[in-house]
Amino acid sequence: MSGFKGIVEAVTRDLEKRLPKQRAMQRRKLSELVGGMLICQTSNLMGLSNVLDRPTESAEARYNYVERFLKNPLVGTEVVMAAYAQDLLVRLEKHHLTLVLMIDQSKVNASFEVLMVSVRLRKRAVPVFWVVKETKGGIGFSEQKALLEVVEGWLPEGCRVMLEGDRFYGTAELVGWCQRQGWKYRLHLKGNLCVYQDQGPNKTLDQLKTDGKRTLEKARFRSGMITHVGTLHEPGHDESWYIAMDSLPNEYKTRDYGLRWEIENMFSDFKSRGFSLMQTHIRFVDRLEKLILILSIALHWAVSLGLSHEKHHQDHAEKRGPKKFSDPISPLLNGVYASSQDAASLINHQELYGFI
Repeated sequence: MSGFKGIVEAVTRDLEKRLPKQRAMQRRKLSELVGGMLICQTSNLMGLSNVLDRPTESAEARYNYVERFLKNPLVGTEVVMAAYAQDLLVRLEKHHLTLVLMIDQSKVNASFEVLMVSVRLRKRAVPVFWVVKETKGGIGFSEQKALLEVVEGWLPEGCRVMLEGDRFYGTAELVGWCQRQGWKYRLHLKGNLCVYQDQGPNKTLDQLKTDGKRTLEKARFRSGMITHVGTLHEPGHDESWYIAMDSLPNEYKTRDYGLRWEIENMFSDFKSRGFSLMQTHIRFVDRLEKLILILSIALHWAVSLGLSHEKHHQDHAEKRGPKKFSDPISPLLNGVYASSQDAASLINHQELYGFI
């Protein structure tokens, strides 16, 4: 069995368990596209279609095969991702005190932006759900709220959640939403936000930091937001962190914000370091969201196999002393495994996220 066919068979078996009510042909096509993505690592549809094991040699027919799947309204992105996200979130909740979710926006091309929620897994982030919008600016709170409400419906009952986001998400609306849901949060605030003072003139966060303020309890902002704030300015960095949080601030809780950098690595996996998402020429939101579905499932497999491979070698070498950390996912995203039968061998012998 070739490497491609082995990957497809393994992904198909996994999809049968996750989506038993989905049509077998749709599951098969999705599996083929995920396998093709792991091998070719390009979001260019022509490049993806060229690696598929189709009975035709016509480039046009192969391209149309991929395009028909992306246009198919019977393949629901939310339904498919629910099957993956719910399983992963339940596994993580059993081993972690708090699920760390990250929200961020990234440019797809000159016309489209994607807003995505991911979950932290060790030193990685993996996609949970997303929305694509044709815009050249930020995606607003109404879309953020709708996206988070979908993800909230997939969370295990009673689990603890922490949401992290950069300065575009340090808003009164999102902070208030987290407070109403009972979520922990670490959201970066802009330094020019004005804080009401009980005594003396109102000051911005930048001004309070200059005055020596490192923590603020129940700070009242001009926007109406009331939240605790921790401040951190590390040597060698131009800007300070002003982190809105749900609990009384200290340096350690402020540093929790650093966990969100894993979503930046994930976007690199989608783009320059992995699947070259910006190469796509798709001009329709629904098709682009479905393409990201293919990329996301492929990334879930890459992360699962990479971390499982890392854990296996750590278990065999735990007495040899600490080793320098290396990214366990890179081999699966640079073709070392995916272009050969090694990927098929790894996938066929492991359950997705079975190592958790």
